[in-house]
Amino acid sequence: MLSEIGALKVLKTEPDRPAKDHPLLFVHGMWEGAWLWQGYLDYFSSCGYTCYALNLRGHDGSRPAPDIGKVSIEDYIADVRTVADELNNPVLIGHSMGGLLVQKLAELLDPPAIVAITPAAPRGIFALTTWAVFQAALRHSPEIFLSRPLMPSKAAMMRLELNRLPPDEQDRIYSLQVPESGRQTFDIAVKGLPVNASEVRCPVLVIGATEDQITAANMVRKIARKYQADYKEYQGFAHMIILEPGWERVAEDIAIWLAKAIPACSRSRA
Repeated sequence: MLSEIGALKVLKTEPDRPAKDHPLLFVHGMWEGAWLWQGYLDYFSSCGYTCYALNLRGHDGSRPAPDIGKVSIEDYIADVRTVADELNNPVLIGHSMGGLLVQKLAELLDPPAIVAITPAAPRGIFALTTWAVFQAALRHSPEIFLSRPLMPSKAAMMRLELNRLPPDEQDRIYSLQVPESGRQTFDIAVKGLPVNASEVRCPVLVIGATEDQITAANMVRKIARKYQADYKEYQGFAHMIILEPGWERVAEDIAIWLAKAIPACSRSRA
């Protein structure tokens, strides 16, 4: 079901049985939209969660962004916060850039738990750790430094993030992707988004993938160490671990972790 919160388009799925105490809010990454999470929405609603996936501004009919190139990372933080406030402090689950957004929101909102899946790095952790992402940063430096819309070619996307998807799925996903903000890319990759780890008090799960060409596993391990988080790394998966064959195993592991982490979090706040 598609709804709207603060001019942001939000997908919602509800369980057949009474819902668990905490809803889940899924946050997409660069070039993506709420469509990224459809498999997760179906899976986690079958586990008893009410699930939401938002479209950030300028994505898939959400709040208009007259110049997507100039949208800042702070704008996206505000979008997630708007929806999270409406949902009364949900669990936050983010992918890639969305994984960085949930790190920041963990500092600002103290949610029940967060899950950062192949996440972008906060300030203090060097991000350009693979040759593929370094080349992409150089190629798109005009968009990044001049706040222009940024959209890699199909061939570049195949190398960067779609490399472990079947060919037909690569074509489908690329057709759904939209131009991203060069400004927010600058905010992440050059300026850096600070996150105060001492203010992140909720349980944190960080997920890495061995074949990831954007957020390399060695970098993602550093993110986990920053928060003293639980960490899972998946062999043979890449950046789009949410969509790649076998994604159900990752979702199941997240569900098992949430079942353990949220009661522990609730006890610590009692």
